[in-house]
Amino acid sequence: MENRTLTKDIIYVTTEERAYNYKWEKTADKLSSEVQVVSIDDVKKLDRDIVDAKVGLGTILVKHPFMEKYIEIDQLEDEITKEKLTCLGIIAFHLGARGYETLYGFEDSQEAKMGADGQANYKFAEIGLKFDIQEKNVKTGKYWSQNTFEGNLLTEDSYAIAVDKAKEYGLYYDKEVKFLLETRNPRYGNRLTNRKVKCELTRELNKSLDIAFNLKFASIFSLTANYNQVLTQRKKIVIETNFVF
Repeated sequence: MENRTLTKDIIYVTTEERAYNYKWEKTADKLSSEVQVVSIDDVKKLDRDIVDAKVGLGTILVKHPFMEKYIEIDQLEDEITKEKLTCLGIIAFHLGARGYETLYGFEDSQEAKMGADGQANYKFAEIGLKFDIQEKNVKTGKYWSQNTFEGNLLTEDSYAIAVDKAKEYGLYYDKEVKFLLETRNPRYGNRLTNRKVKCELTRELNKSLDIAFNLKFASIFSLTANYNQVLTQRKKIVIETNFVF
């Protein structure tokens, strides 16, 4: 019962006996310090929010990149995508947009292979990116968004909120989003009236997957087929958003 607080980026849930004894196994030294092994009984007692996860033996939890919560690793892609799409909508609203349309797609995909050093090596496989509204409605309709606003007057206060949101969700240093913010700054004249922005959503996702991949390398715990698949996939998910001001 050592781990009564969830502190690491990756949490592996097991029995109390395994949570205590795993460190004496031969390959225990290969387990990353960023992975925390916790008993299922302790997880249920902890006062820490877990998003939409039915925690059982063998569950892998990931620290939410934008909230003080944990989420099951195979839900992380959807969660990050929805959070960033919502963030872009809020940015559009506070920048005084009259409307925006967002399309979602994959630019490429990679498969992670285990290296001798325990790090993930990647094999590139191009998927191809197509922003076609009809196609996306059929394949990934839950990520397609079209919105219209009254086009409220842009103020310095509303602009500051847009900047804060971009920083909170890891979009501020994206070059396309930064350009959007700079050219809608109410302190300057000749403001932007229409802009297409393409930005990547998967930075936080792939970082968490790289850490969790170490669970495969250490070979201490048995991972489900679903987890094995999730841990070996690396996607570059991008969205293209058309802002109209």
